[in-house]
Amino acid sequence: MKRRKLSYAAAVVSIAIIPALHAGSASGASITFAYGSLANGATDGQIQSFMNSQLGTNGSVTVTGAVASNSYNADGHVVGPVSQGSVSSYTLANLDPPGNGTFIMNNSEGSPASNDILMSFSGLTIASISFDLEVFPDNSCTALSQSGSNCGGTGNPNQPDLTLQANGTSVETWLGQTPGGSGSSNGINASTYVHSPASGRFSNELAPQLLGSSGVIDLAANTTTLDFQDWPATIAINDLTINFNRDAPPVPEPGTLALLGPALFGLLRYRRQQRAV
Repeated sequence: MKRRKLSYAAAVVSIAIIPALHAGSASGASITFAYGSLANGATDGQIQSFMNSQLGTNGSVTVTGAVASNSYNADGHVVGPVSQGSVSSYTLANLDPPGNGTFIMNNSEGSPASNDILMSFSGLTIASISFDLEVFPDNSCTALSQSGSNCGGTGNPNQPDLTLQANGTSVETWLGQTPGGSGSSNGINASTYVHSPASGRFSNELAPQLLGSSGVIDLAANTTTLDFQDWPATIAINDLTINFNRDAPPVPEPGTLALLGPALFGLLRYRRQQRAV
């Protein structure tokens, strides 16, 4: 009988303690990674360090397959404005103030070459993101063609694009568009510029490409990885904004903590009775 009373008293304490802690509510925050402050040629390790310095105590990220650039123009096929007879390439670098125009791209010229920029976060989950993006043409894909020459085939299956994956699931894809055309992709219109350094100011560039902003993209719950993939060209991003949730540490519930008082009092009373026997 004594053993049964002791078990009951212990159970009362256990029941009071177990629910006394609960998962804290998730706290939301937003951080924008403006890669324009990075040096040209920064490695993915340096990009990772920069992002972690911005995250601080909110979490951490591992970055692979990336390199910073302020000058990549797909061998001159990126279109841009004409000034005094000279054509320049208009890229993400032009969207930032002068001297601060660096973006990150997949390290397509590295060894080994990378087809994507992979970011794996820990200590937080991502609710939504937005970013500026660039789809660069491929030097082997200088025009879309339904006949299969250059890049194309039925439905243009090799059209340069950028695909965003979250936790390994495709979320959005942006397709390169022929400059000067009426095409668009996910709200981003084809470039109004039609000349490139490769085509010169008298010929129109036909290599499909895209430059613009993604808008806010909501992601599935518990998203921790972002994968920016290209095929078959090169992609770049800048001003990546992540809206994230970070789980707070467990905190006591006042209501259940109040139960500890009566439970402990009962246990102490029981022990006094045992000593008196």
